[in-house]
Order: sequence, then structure tokens, then C-alpha cells
Amino acid sequence: MDLATSKAVSMLSLGLGSFIAGMAPACISERARERHPLLISCLLCFGGGVLLSTALVHMLPEAREKLPKYSELMMCAGFFLVYLVDELVHFFYGPHGGHQRRRYTEESSLLRGRDGEMRERCCGDADNPRMCHVSHTEPCNKSASGIIGLLCALFVHSLLEGLAIGLQESASKVLLLLAAVACHKYVVGFCLGAELCGSGTRLCGHIVCVTLFSLGSVAGIALGTLLDSVATFQDSVAIPIMQALAAGTLLYVTVSEVLPRERARWHERKRAAGVAQFLAVAVGFGAMYLSTMFLDHDAA
Repeated sequence: MDLATSKAVSMLSLGLGSFIAGMAPACISERARERHPLLISCLLCFGGGVLLSTALVHMLPEAREKLPKYSELMMCAGFFLVYLVDELVHFFYGPHGGHQRRRYTEESSLLRGRDGEMRERCCGDADNPRMCHVSHTEPCNKSASGIIGLLCALFVHSLLEGLAIGLQESASKVLLLLAAVACHKYVVGFCLGAELCGSGTRLCGHIVCVTLFSLGSVAGIALGTLLDSVATFQDSVAIPIMQALAAGTLLYVTVSEVLPRERARWHERKRAAGVAQFLAVAVGFGAMYLSTMFLDHDAA
């Protein structure tokens, strides 16, 4: 297989495979989701573990190779950038203060005992109140900033991975790197699809988001193939900066939206749910870690 054919195969495999993986969660019927809600929640937690590992184990070390002094700082900048955008969206388009004060009053009345003293409770009965380490209220999902941030981060990451494939100068290296990228890109695509379903995104929006994610690697391979000054571009500081910013974005979406939302949904409904969610996050993190360490190391 020559170089051009191997790159064409890579574009088709990553583009079509990512689209199928991202659309797979949408094929789960609403009835099946209502019948097995904890399974769906664990699936989303698995995706959170995958995203967490992608940010900290895969993207950050790659950024550190060419930006050793400022990679962590750029990751934090990406974290705070999405944080700021999220708060600005809530400031201009969020609920009014009166609604929030009324909600706070209602919650306070539920926590107030007969003697008028405030009580902290968590999944126990009224006679055994105890301090809780998990919020019982889900994060606000009225804005699409979390989904947009997740999509942008994954698109940038896919673009850079495709760019790495497009810059290869032999068919064997292209195919080896394709195997490494496809292994975790399909998993991330499935997790993106699951997160879109969990956030209530409509089918049209789901298709658009998955399509953009799938085209990231295709565009990256095409761009890498068309570049003339390969050596100059490979040494550019723009690539590790974008990689680190994307890692910070994934970190924010995972720890501030995906995991808190799923934990809040199940924290008072079923005691074993928290353990199941933890195991799902750990399995997702471990699976992505192993694929990153072994396959990417072999491709290098």
C-alpha cells in the first residue's frame, strides 16, 4: 500500500468509524433508557473517566514534550476559559435572582427541624442526619456551554491527531498511528454520543455534533498532507498550546458537569449507585490509560 492510499484509508476509517461510534448511543430507545437508568448513568460515568484520562494522561504529556515549562499553565488557562464562558452565559441568560432565592427558601425549610434548628442530612432518615459531601442538586443544564466546550476540545484534539497522521512520510507509520488513534477515538466518540443523549440534545443537534467530531481527524490528515514546510510546522508552539487548552477544557467539563450531575442524580436514590459510578469512572480511566500507554508508545 502506497502513502497516498494509506492516508485515504485513514481518513475513511477515522471519519466513518467515529461517526458510527458517536451515533450508537442515539440508537438506544427512550424506553430502554427509562428501564435501565443506572446503567445509562454508569455509561456516562465511564465516559467521564475516558475524558479525564484523555486530558491528563494523553493530551497533557503530548503538550509537555514541546512546551515543558508552560503546558500545565496552558491547561489551567483552558479550564478557566470554559469556566468564565459558562459563568458569563449564566449571568446574561440564567434564571433571575428571585427564582434562586425562592428555591433556596424551599430547600432551607426542608432542612429545618421542628425545633427550628438547621439540619444537614444525607440519604439517611430524619433521626440520623449527617453531613453530606455530594450536592443533591444537579448542575444547571440550561446553557449549552458545556456541550460546546466538550465538542470544541474533542474537535481540536481530533484535528491534531489527524495532523500527526497526515505528516507521516511512510505508509507503515501511517497505518501504525492509525491503529493507535482509532483505538481511543472510537471510545471517545461513543462517550461523546452518550453525553449528548444524557444532556437531552435533539437528534439533529446530535448528528451535527458527531459529524463535526468525526471531521476533525479527516481535516487534520488532509491539512498535514497538503503542508509544504513540514519541519517548520512540527516545531510550531501553536500545536502544544492548543493541545493543553483542549485538555483544560475536557478537565472542566468532566469534573464540573458530567460527574457532579450523575452523582447528584443518584446519591439519594440508591446507596450502591455511587460505588457503581466510581467503578465505571475507574474502568473508563484505566481503559484509556492502557490504550494511550501501549498503543501510542508502539506508534512512536
